[in-house]
Amino acid sequence: MEDIPVILVTAGYDHTIRMWDALKSTCTRTIPYTTESQINRMALSSDKHYLAVAGNPSVSLYDVFGSSDLPVLKLDGHTANVTAVEFTQDYKFLATSSEDRTIRWWDVYAGSCKYVLNNDSIVNDIAIHPDSRQELVVSCDQDGLVRVWSWRRKEILAEAEPQPDVAVRSIAVSPNGHLVVAGNNLGQVFVYRLVIGTTPQGDRSVELELHINFEAHEGYRITRTLFSSNGVYLATCSSDHTAKLWRLTEGPAATGDAREGAIQAGAKLERSLTYHHRWVWDAAFSSDSRYLVTVSTDTRAALWDVATGEIIREFKSHQKGVVCVALNDATG
Repeated sequence: MEDIPVILVTAGYDHTIRMWDALKSTCTRTIPYTTESQINRMALSSDKHYLAVAGNPSVSLYDVFGSSDLPVLKLDGHTANVTAVEFTQDYKFLATSSEDRTIRWWDVYAGSCKYVLNNDSIVNDIAIHPDSRQELVVSCDQDGLVRVWSWRRKEILAEAEPQPDVAVRSIAVSPNGHLVVAGNNLGQVFVYRLVIGTTPQGDRSVELELHINFEAHEGYRITRTLFSSNGVYLATCSSDHTAKLWRLTEGPAATGDAREGAIQAGAKLERSLTYHHRWVWDAAFSSDSRYLVTVSTDTRAALWDVATGEIIREFKSHQKGVVCVALNDATG
């Protein structure tokens, strides 16, 4: 094993968490998930030592390098399915969302919930804004709303409704914190500029400005949206059995645009990744943005070369559908 190994983890409907040797496509460790709940999402801490597993209604933290199959910490507080989980960069805190219409902010070391944000409907996904203040979290919900929250103020700072009465399934924030991407149940992607300022009172002000809207998976549910680590690519996963790689673009507006020097934004499809036979539920980029792992209800995971769109490795050990993946191969 290298000093800083690649940590690749998959989980699904067979109630097992599997860790892999990514180069050999072999399962190196299987952790039984002994609760009656399914596994919904996973996240790895930036130091690779902890794996957070979201179920119904709890979140369990496992020691990646430990020998015990039991979680080192269990976070109880939600009363329904936990739909998303994410560590802060310093892995001191954890954010979760749930079908119980709340978002929770946890102190990992204390094992306690510090803040609860009450939403109007089921929260489908969240993303922590990457700035150093660790104050903002973006959510999307079953009523079709995208919201930007402040933990400390316990309030909504900005809100958008991409498509009326259509649930937004997944949310992502670009690595530089400037863009928010929302994917909905009809295959539409909405890209917002996140404009952050300061009020005269010294509080933060936030605006969501619609930047790009495009059809990524025509009429099919988008299950996951995520940016590559370098911010160049946007990946979308879908119930249409594919994942797609996009590049957000900006260039001179078409001839005839009345505005001098107008810029037109868009999205260019770089790769359509066709391999899975059922829903593609989740994906994870490598730290250098050269590789992408996808997982599917067809029980398989696949490692893709982003530049060529070719499959490099297949991972086959799960007995039922695979719905979530976590990858951390950072070297510093």
